[in-house]
Amino acid sequence: MDSYEQGSLDGLCGVYCIINASRIINSFNDEKCTQLFKEVIAFLNHKQSLAELLVNGLDINLIGQIMNNVKSLGLKKEQPYRGRSDISLRELWASMQDFLEEPNRAILLGLGGAHDHWTVVQSISDKQIYLADSIGLKRLNRSSCTTSERFKQRRNLICPSYTYFLQSAIK
Repeated sequence: MDSYEQGSLDGLCGVYCIINASRIINSFNDEKCTQLFKEVIAFLNHKQSLAELLVNGLDINLIGQIMNNVKSLGLKKEQPYRGRSDISLRELWASMQDFLEEPNRAILLGLGGAHDHWTVVQSISDKQIYLADSIGLKRLNRSSCTTSERFKQRRNLICPSYTYFLQSAIK
């Protein structure tokens, strides 16, 4: 019998994703991340039913609201493909590589397919995405990714419109 892991019974991958991105971008220590977790949970508790969020997870709009309202996260966000479904994997991959060339940046990805999940890209090569992930995913091979449901043989659907490019908002 397998043990449950984060995400098996809860929908908090979005929260962990935001905290992991903040940690990467701003070099926050464990104490700061624990504080941020408390602030995000308090914001969510005020915003909606926490029980509902724990079970159903966070959508793209709520993730954006967290980053807009919990200023101590220290994140500046951009959603370059908001509302667009016509982005090829080639275009997305190239823009992620360009964005991550600068230090102290990360990309929040919404995944479908094999994983219905939020994760953080901390680096990317021509062939792989390297992740900071709450369920232990380490990397995604480009050959297994797609941005279109038309290519179902590729098990990792990356949703460009559910992608945030993140950098530090701390001056």
